[in-house]
Amino acid sequence: MHIRLSFAFLILCVGCGRDGAFEDIDTRTPIVSDIPDGKPMEYPKLYVDNDLPEYTGAIVTGLGRQVESLKDGVTVTAVSNDSMELIMPFYIEAMEKLGYTYDSTKYEQAQLVADAPVSMVVFTKDKLRFSVTLLKLEQQQTEIKTSFSEN
Repeated sequence: MHIRLSFAFLILCVGCGRDGAFEDIDTRTPIVSDIPDGKPMEYPKLYVDNDLPEYTGAIVTGLGRQVESLKDGVTVTAVSNDSMELIMPFYIEAMEKLGYTYDSTKYEQAQLVADAPVSMVVFTKDKLRFSVTLLKLEQQQTEIKTSFSEN
């Protein structure tokens, strides 16, 4: 009897799983252990000057080797408590407003994969390229990696 109750409790706990896990997290204050000196970084000037989207509530945790030239590209890494399903539509809408395009068919096909741990969209406008890669982290957070360059 005791074993059956323990097994039922285990099944109940496993059944809770990660569905909706992002809903209970305060998106204004991500818990980030890898912020250098406990202070979030800022988006680089080149990124800001080009009006590129900054996801509200995300904390910048890393910058690429250089952030001053589009020739080499500007890379920004951030983390958010929001799910990929909330974050990617934000970037799609923001980049479309800036006149960028992307392969919507390819993106929609990728969305058919249930609970994929990674999502990526590449936007282009003239000679400019902006990519967003989202990665589910173990701490029920999402890593946001953006890259901006000139082709």
